[in-house]
Amino acid sequence: MSRSSSNKRQPAGQGRGRTPAPGKGSGSIRTGTLAVLVCVVLIVALLMVAELVRFALHPDPAVKAGPMYVILTLATIAAMLMLVLTLNASFLPLMSRQRAANMGLVMWAMGITAVVTGVLTVGQAAGSMVTRFFVGGLAFVFITRQNARLARVRATAPADPVGPPAKPTQVRPGGRQRRGGRQR
Repeated sequence: MSRSSSNKRQPAGQGRGRTPAPGKGSGSIRTGTLAVLVCVVLIVALLMVAELVRFALHPDPAVKAGPMYVILTLATIAAMLMLVLTLNASFLPLMSRQRAANMGLVMWAMGITAVVTGVLTVGQAAGSMVTRFFVGGLAFVFITRQNARLARVRATAPADPVGPPAKPTQVRPGGRQRRGGRQR
């Protein structure tokens, strides 16, 4: 018996109509978007450090220096924690999920305290700091939500078998006993 060429199966992704494997293209888009969001958080953290250093070296006489130092210190520490947590959630796992959650609470508390204190005490002078922290916080939220979604998917996904699937065992029909009846 000879087999015709139509009965031969080709591996997926090969042949005339080559199509990419499902999800292959979306992975590179997801990684690219993740890299952009990490860069946004990195830039926000660097801008906060630069603003703190600039104000420490050349304070603005029109702004109350005491509250501004407190605000910039809180916001800079929050931005640096945001950067560390972003790296942890994206490319470089540094700490456990519990520790990251605890540090996230500290980061949000410091950041929100800096924003509220800045708006209430120095007003317009804290506007750029508030905007930067909002943009960085938005990128951080997207990254952590994506990380949490991927962690849930990994946790619920069945483990891939290492070897080929086992053949189902055949049970003799005479070897079974019916419920409530006698064996035949």
